[in-house]
Amino acid sequence: MKEANTNLPDNSDLVVANSTVLENQFGVITKKSFNKGEVIFSVKGPVLSQPTKYSFSVGIDKHIDPLRDDGSFDFGHYLNHSCDPNTIIRVVNSDTSPHIEIVARRDIKSGEELAFDYASSEYNPTTSKTSCLCKTDTCRGVMHGFKDLPEEIKEKYSKEGMIPDYLITLSKT
Repeated sequence: MKEANTNLPDNSDLVVANSTVLENQFGVITKKSFNKGEVIFSVKGPVLSQPTKYSFSVGIDKHIDPLRDDGSFDFGHYLNHSCDPNTIIRVVNSDTSPHIEIVARRDIKSGEELAFDYASSEYNPTTSKTSCLCKTDTCRGVMHGFKDLPEEIKEKYSKEGMIPDYLITLSKT
């Protein structure tokens, strides 16, 4: 496994290396196992009013750009999409600024690449209508936002606590 030449802080649990799914891409690879429900890492950064290719939505017009204080990328920048993700994005609204926790959706083994479903975070992401290459049994063939997510998946994700309140509110308007 070829590790990326990043300026990330030392983390004995994670590494950015060649994606195990996507050719010529990097991904976040575990160096230890995680239990379902365990917080794996947090994503902090500037809050933007518009989404970017790498941002995480934390509200209707709030998107965290996964950058560290020195301007370098954090692990969130390298987190890829899957139609059957092994992580959940949990929005944490704090008094200072919101951030995201990356939480194990199921038990994760050492050596697995971490991924989340972009549609569980963004209503209409910048990757909308991009071909999906996740290769899972439940691959939808295209990446899109929550607004285009099939109802049965919305219901499943809602039961698992994967859908932030602002997306549920947007879908009712």
